[in-house]
Amino acid sequence: MDKEIRLLGERVEQDQRLIAELIQEETLKNASNEERGQYKEFLEAVSQFRMGFIKLLGKSIQNYTDTETVFKEISTWGEATGNHFLKEGMSLDSALAETHLYRKHIGKVIKTEALHRKMPLEILFEVMEFFHSLLDHAAHSYSSTYINSYQKNLAVARQEFLELSSPVVPVNDQIAILPIVGAIEVDRAQHILEKTLLAVGRLQVSVLIIDLSGVVKVDSMVAEQIIKLTQSLNLIGVKAVLTGIRPEIAQTMVQLGIDVNQLALGGSLKQAFKKLTEMK
Repeated sequence: MDKEIRLLGERVEQDQRLIAELIQEETLKNASNEERGQYKEFLEAVSQFRMGFIKLLGKSIQNYTDTETVFKEISTWGEATGNHFLKEGMSLDSALAETHLYRKHIGKVIKTEALHRKMPLEILFEVMEFFHSLLDHAAHSYSSTYINSYQKNLAVARQEFLELSSPVVPVNDQIAILPIVGAIEVDRAQHILEKTLLAVGRLQVSVLIIDLSGVVKVDSMVAEQIIKLTQSLNLIGVKAVLTGIRPEIAQTMVQLGIDVNQLALGGSLKQAFKKLTEMK
C-alpha cells in the first residue's frame, strides 16, 4: 500500500502545472482576453503560488506515514499564506473560494491515476481521505492566521486612532483646545479623559476649550463622559469651557438632570476663544 500511495502523490506533484492551469481556467472563465493580458504578470505569480501548494500536497501524500511532519509543514504553509493574503489585501472569501477547485482537480488526478494502475478501492479511499484532511487543515491554518492577523491589525489601528483622536492643542501659554470628532464609546471616552488630564498637566494651561461640534452621536453616555471630563479638569485647577453644543446635546444634558448653569458654555469655538483672549 505504501508504494501505491507514494505513486499517487508523485503523480500529483508531476501534474502541478496542469492542475494549476485547470484551476486558473475555472477562475478566469468570465474574464476577457484583454483582462487576461492586462494582468498577465499577476496571473503568472498566482499560478506559481498554486503550483507550490499543489507540490506541497503531492509531497505530503508521498510522506503520508509521517503525519506529524506533514501536518506541521501544512500549518507552516497556512500561516505564511494567511499573512500574505492579508498583506496583499486579498479577502478571505476569495482565498477560501478556490478550495473546492483544488479538491476537484487534484482528486480527479488521484482517481485517474489509481484507475490507470488498477489499484484496489481500499487504497483509493485511503488516499482520498488523507488528501481531504490535508486540504481541510490547510484551509483552517491560513484562515485562522488571516483572522488573527486581521484582528491584531485592527487593534493596532484602533490604538493609533485613539492616540490621534484626543489632541490637546495649545494656542497660547494659558489656553488649549480639545476638538472631539466622531462617535464616542466607552473605551474612547476613557482614553480621552486620561490623555487630556496628562496633556493639560504637561502643558500647564489654565483653560481648556472642549469643542463638541464634531460629535456625531449624542446619548446619555456621551453627556456623562463630557461632564466627568469637565469635573476632572476642575479638580486639577483647569477651567473647562464647552463649545459647539448643539440643541440635542443640551437636551440630553437637561434630561440627565445636569445643571447646565454650572457649566462654562462658550457658544462656538471662535466666540469662546475670542472672549477668553480678550479677558486675558
